[in-house]
Amino acid sequence: KQEVISLKTEKVTYSLIEAAVNRGIKEMQEDPKRSVRKLADLGNQFARGRFQKSFFELSQTLLQDDDCPYYTLLSRLTEEIDHETLKRFGVNLGYTSWTYGAQLIRAYEKEHGFEVPWTIFFHYHPQASFTLSHMDSLIREGRSIGIFTYFLRLETIPEDWSTLTELFCRYENSAFLLFLPDEELNEDAAGILSECHNVLISAELSTCYKKNISLLKQKSCLTANHHYYLETDDETLSSQLKGCESPFLFLLAQNGCSHADQEQLAESVYQLRCHPKYPVFPMELFTDHKRIDHIISGKTCFMEINSDGTFSLPDGSNLSVLEPEASLPSLLREITLTASCETCS
Repeated sequence: KQEVISLKTEKVTYSLIEAAVNRGIKEMQEDPKRSVRKLADLGNQFARGRFQKSFFELSQTLLQDDDCPYYTLLSRLTEEIDHETLKRFGVNLGYTSWTYGAQLIRAYEKEHGFEVPWTIFFHYHPQASFTLSHMDSLIREGRSIGIFTYFLRLETIPEDWSTLTELFCRYENSAFLLFLPDEELNEDAAGILSECHNVLISAELSTCYKKNISLLKQKSCLTANHHYYLETDDETLSSQLKGCESPFLFLLAQNGCSHADQEQLAESVYQLRCHPKYPVFPMELFTDHKRIDHIISGKTCFMEINSDGTFSLPDGSNLSVLEPEASLPSLLREITLTASCETCS
């Protein structure tokens, strides 16, 4: 029986991993291939969680090929990204969320009998009813039960970034993935975001993405691209990967995309990850979210909160997180109960 890591032990382990990653990044600049293999071996040794074990075992296999495009990807990361950001985001996601947080989630699920997701998806608009104060409350509750990663989809570029970046910096051992709309950033915004070392910033593959990615790279931010799809084919996907200007590509199904098309794309993405042709790591966001969730606790639980504060239950009905009596545990209990009723029916 595996005990949940204590808070004191977690902080010590976090510091040890940070030190190891610092050394790894320095060595990667000197001898990329040797140091990357060493990091993969090190990761496999540190990996206590189920997800990390499978990830680092796959990494070790792929990196046996000297021509693997992931060597180029990792070299790009160390050359283009601020090293503090690379370390902080990587350790927050790989250790705090997928190891320490995963153990808290499993313990909480066992004690309370309902499912907990490893991440929550937020939609945010500065003028909408779901405010950063509401988001902050849910993040605080989420962290207490093991949720340390949060996806945030901006519906418009805010005029004032300070309150949002203060939220990111307040939870410095959490990982945030910020999805920008197809609107232009300015240099000041890119500079403010670059000070948040626990944030990955993704630009939509559309009109403004080249300018946005260029600005973010100038500030050494950790970047990605994302694309909303209805349907796609292997040729289109390969073309997107080839032209991607960031090391990561997220694919998100639009409303109206059929389940069959989503499954087909997810399988194509998985095959391209295992047999890479380009130095880009692709993800079908919702399928991979479920895959990680299942590895962590053997179940899947999905929570996406709209900018009006509502979210959908498995039976298609809606609840609001803005109700005075709403708490994250009570909302997750409703998701689990509704999912169970759907399964029974």
